[in-house]
Amino acid sequence: MATLGDTLRHRRTELGRSITEAESATKIRARLIQALENGDYDQLPNPAYVRGYITSYARWLDLDPAPLLTMYRAESGAVGPTSALPRRETVVPSREKAHAIPWKLAVTIAVVLVAVVAIVWGFGKLGRNQPNTPLPIPSAPQTTSTPSGGTGTTQTTQPAAVPTPTPEPQPTAQPFTLAVTIDPNGASWLRITVDGEKAYEGTLVGGQSKEFEVTEKAVVLVGRPSVVTITRDGQQVAIPPSSGTPQVTLEATTGQ
Repeated sequence: MATLGDTLRHRRTELGRSITEAESATKIRARLIQALENGDYDQLPNPAYVRGYITSYARWLDLDPAPLLTMYRAESGAVGPTSALPRRETVVPSREKAHAIPWKLAVTIAVVLVAVVAIVWGFGKLGRNQPNTPLPIPSAPQTTSTPSGGTGTTQTTQPAAVPTPTPEPQPTAQPFTLAVTIDPNGASWLRITVDGEKAYEGTLVGGQSKEFEVTEKAVVLVGRPSVVTITRDGQQVAIPPSSGTPQVTLEATTGQ
């Protein structure tokens, strides 16, 4: 029986697409896509995020996300809503209906044709009632005297066309991985907000860590900064000194 990872990998290979193309199109990091295809769920973040990754990846592969979400829950033991998405049904009309013209459209076409005929007839009648007017005689080109005593023809110079500026590409936000780790002999209360939603609030003890995928912005409130290490894509982030509860705010950078 095929697993979730086998189904995703087989479909991507069948379409001739690479992991790099998948990362660029879905904004999901390549290592997370590889973890999905390998069934390595320990390397993935919170199940709520994973369900979002599966839905985005499945749609990019032209697959129905609902059965894939069911497979993920069965294989990983994750709990949470996996509401089935509505299937898109294509209704193929019968041969007679496919070639039939709706009566409203037929009436509209008839009214337009009658209006066009009336307009043409009216212009034709108006033209027959107008007196014959002689065509104007084209005027000769204007001549000007030159310093040498000769004459020249005045020419009109057309203004040069102004090139249309090419719009610059808009910058896009680059997602990043936020990790919070507690020293082996410490403990600290934390509140972590990711993209406007509370992702975690509680106390982590020595050696525990949390990892989150951030698309736009993350805010971390730290109860005991001395035992907490915060990293962004593996790079340590300094915790600012504060008389109360320090706060670390990280925003996604923008790039072309």
